[in-house]
Amino acid sequence: MSGDAADGRERGYVAMRLHVLAALETAVARRAELAQVVGDADDVHAAAAALSTAWGLDDAQARAVLELKVGRLAGSERERLRAERERLEARRDELG
Repeated sequence: MSGDAADGRERGYVAMRLHVLAALETAVARRAELAQVVGDADDVHAAAAALSTAWGLDDAQARAVLELKVGRLAGSERERLRAERERLEARRDELG
């Protein structure tokens, strides 16, 4: 396997993870609104659609937000998500 192919796959992973992290950071910062939107929805599909509309999320982001465990909404999670985002942004920049 060539280094270019591996780098391309890693670039794709990093880009998708950064995309999802943006939604997770929003969810943690807006956890009260998240609880309201999900609580008002009739089912998971309606909750995903409501999040997509309210926050401009795509399907992958909405699914990731809905898969969050309640404990991950703690304020300390913001720091962990920020650190992961910064590490991945640095890696993305290294990969070009």
